[in-house]
Amino acid sequence: MSYLNNQGPLVSVVIPTSNGAQTIGTVLESLASQDYQNVEIVIIDNGSTDNTESVVKGFMSRSSRSVKYFKYPNRLGHAGAINEGIRKASGDVVIVLHDDVVLCQRNWVSSMLEVLNKDNVGVASSLFVTDPDELSGINKAFAYIYILGWHKPNVNISTQEVLYTGLNNDAIKREVIERVGLMDETYRYSTHDLDFSEKVRRIGYKIVLNPKVCARHILSSHQRSLKSHLIKAWQYGFPSGVILKRYGYLPNIDNMYLVISLIMFALSIININIALLISAILIALSFIIEPPNYYKKPRYLMRLRKILVNLTGAAILFVLLKGSLFIIPLLGGVPIARALLSAFSAFKEQRSIRLSLLVLILHPIWSLINGVAALVGMPWFYLKGMNNKDLRN
Repeated sequence: MSYLNNQGPLVSVVIPTSNGAQTIGTVLESLASQDYQNVEIVIIDNGSTDNTESVVKGFMSRSSRSVKYFKYPNRLGHAGAINEGIRKASGDVVIVLHDDVVLCQRNWVSSMLEVLNKDNVGVASSLFVTDPDELSGINKAFAYIYILGWHKPNVNISTQEVLYTGLNNDAIKREVIERVGLMDETYRYSTHDLDFSEKVRRIGYKIVLNPKVCARHILSSHQRSLKSHLIKAWQYGFPSGVILKRYGYLPNIDNMYLVISLIMFALSIININIALLISAILIALSFIIEPPNYYKKPRYLMRLRKILVNLTGAAILFVLLKGSLFIIPLLGGVPIARALLSAFSAFKEQRSIRLSLLVLILHPIWSLINGVAALVGMPWFYLKGMNNKDLRN
């Protein structure tokens, strides 16, 4: 099947939304302006209590695009809403789009179809851009802490195979979904993207990053306050054990090791030798559970680099403080290094000392919450069972 012209396949754009009234109108307008015409829009209203419905129906009344709107009184979870959208969709290509992600170019859909037309490509993602210049206050700080993607659309990289899809601005062949199944609903907030990516690659399809177009993240109502950002830290970390059990690697490993390093520091006060022995075992274990790199860089080399960062930080503290405090960066130096680099990047780009200090303070806090969630979540998922319905509530 050709994916290259306007007479090509029907494209279904699935948009899960929950209280997205502030952003979904802009997202829909970016779809309305696309040069590719054979598009239907499928909106799954995931328990909204604001005026999302009126915004969507207002768009439907003035747009020539085919729009299907389904409202559910109870939240389905993000993966559940995507799945419901796929069930309602008719297209040979499914685009999963968040309700706060705007397509930057008129040829976004046609450009993604061009990538899908290549051999063995099952999923295409565009650049995911969160521009700090468009944000203010706490949101600008978190653009340098965890909000995934690039800060500017003019990234000098080539079209290339990557290992993951974020399921927020992705085009997927229907045949891929039919082979791997719908999104995993074990946990309602995250990991379905990692799980789906693993399944796609394991049946022989490629996931390709298309840097010729971009999607702009304008932040939903769920990501506009300090509380909401810290909740995201927990949500992203808690189900890490799902991926560890299924695929043998641990997302958020560095943040979890930061938490463990604090435990080892407390233990070192009692017995430094035991603390060092446990730390050495965990360092060795990290080679096994290091997650694959997005750009396909060798995972063992990436882990070795992280260990060198940790050891450098530990050596510096040991020389400066002459005490057992060096155990903290021995395991958890990577998040600390990332906080320093992010604060420097924020100052370099924004020339704001206040912003840099915010990043320097909040980055370790976010990492610690994320790490605690991963540490707590692992036994939770192992003990409760991977398919227990209780996990979805």
